Amino acid sequence: MTDLMDVLYAYAQDYMLRGLLDREPEYANVCYCAGRQEQALRELVGEENKEHLEDLLEERNLMSFYEGQAYFAAGFQVALELTR
Repeated sequence: MTDLMDVLYAYAQDYMLRGLLDREPEYANVCYCAGRQEQALRELVGEENKEHLEDLLEERNLMSFYEGQAYFAAGFQVALELTR
């Protein structure tokens, strides 16, 4: 992303994201269910595999972060095209 997009992305995260997610009625339920499933999985894998699970979850979070940035950049580029 460009420097301008980075600034706008940070602004959207800080001031807009929560409001947009609150509009989605299933979001809170999905977060709750995902948290419960993650906890159940942590209990199942045990201590000997905990590090592997942590690594997987960290990589998935990083993937989601980059995907979110790409969605934002794509939306930004579409908006620019529509204003031309």
